[in-house]
Amino acid sequence: MNIFLWIIGILFFLLLLIPFLKMRVTMNYIHNGKDDELTLQLKTFFGLIKYEMNFPLLAIDDESASLVFEEKSKSALGEKKKKKKFTVNEFIDDIIHFERLLKHVVGFHTIVRKFLKKMSLEKLNWETHIGTGDAALTGSSSGILWGIKGNVIGIVSNYMKLKVRPNILIQPQFQQMVLKTSFSCIVSFRIGHAILAGLKVLRHWKKGRTLFKKSTEQTSGRDINV
Repeated sequence: MNIFLWIIGILFFLLLLIPFLKMRVTMNYIHNGKDDELTLQLKTFFGLIKYEMNFPLLAIDDESASLVFEEKSKSALGEKKKKKKFTVNEFIDDIIHFERLLKHVVGFHTIVRKFLKKMSLEKLNWETHIGTGDAALTGSSSGILWGIKGNVIGIVSNYMKLKVRPNILIQPQFQQMVLKTSFSCIVSFRIGHAILAGLKVLRHWKKGRTLFKKSTEQTSGRDINV
């Protein structure tokens, strides 16, 4: 009986602890010629719980106009591998679904902005090597990239708490054609903040659906009267 109470007590303590735990998300992306690889790693509970996903691009299927990649995931339960296809139509469908979500969620941008304000940027390295084979074009392309990266860093600094100074680099290669990029960042947040943001999205989604339905009914009613 005492052991049972201890187990219940420990589980209850862990449930209370979860909202205060930090989730650390590490993202690494490498593009080198035709090779692309994306790695995502999630860590929590002081690094004791880890989950890692790896997405190396294997090929482009010309017949279906889709990207073929192998998803690898690692956790305490073991390692899994599976091949996936991602088509242009699926990408368009995802955009449509996201637009529908935005229509139903009232104040979605405000919810996301408040959540990002709770997020800390612990690392950001972004290095690019670019060469077009033409010195003048390489120089102008490098300038455009500096502008793009500067704008991205500006947006990130407005929305997140920066723990470190972002490290960005553009290395022009005037004598060869090359495009190589490596991007690495680490962000962290309290799990409780993520749960709260998710609950707000759900609540505002229901509210948005009700308002959207009423608006549609009123519009339909006006059309009938005409």
